[in-house]
Amino acid sequence: MLSDDLINRLIRYPRAAASRIRIMRLRMCGVRVGRKCWIRRIHVPRNPWDIALDDMVALDDEVVLLATGTRGAWPKLFIGRSTYVNRFTMFDASLNISIGAECMIGPYCYITDHDHGAGDGPISAQALVEAPVKVGNNVWIGAHAVILKGVSIGDNAIIGAGAVVTTDVGPGERVAGVPARQIGSGKQVAGEPAKRRRDRD
Repeated sequence: MLSDDLINRLIRYPRAAASRIRIMRLRMCGVRVGRKCWIRRIHVPRNPWDIALDDMVALDDEVVLLATGTRGAWPKLFIGRSTYVNRFTMFDASLNISIGAECMIGPYCYITDHDHGAGDGPISAQALVEAPVKVGNNVWIGAHAVILKGVSIGDNAIIGAGAVVTTDVGPGERVAGVPARQIGSGKQVAGEPAKRRRDRD
């Protein structure tokens, strides 16, 4: 009978090989991918040159990295070192989205730095209204959270599941709700980073 550890290794090793192939393809297309990243079946619909991933970033299945507009001098979407992004989360960048190091982002989140204007005529014909988004280090964003344009989230903050964040969140703050409001504060204990839900080689 196979041990639990051996079974998990047999599952993990083909995924690790596939991850390396995906990273090679992304780099060939222009995505800046750091060392020891772990990338599952993600989607980069266009403008791969506007995306940068730092070392040890982990992106789970069906994550979408979308950059829009003309090529800039700097990446429009940056994900920091050792950040983990869970399944079906979407980043939608036309100006600048920056995610810090050691963050954990839950499944089905949406993070954007723009929306459409709402003047006369069809919404689809309105120009984008843009403002950069910045997420600090060691931030935990719960499942189904939405981060809207112009928001800055401080280090060690926690965003509750399903929250819609429309205003800045200070360091160590905990917010939840629609729209998100502060429900507490407190700094996580320094030390070993939280265990990631990922199977890396």
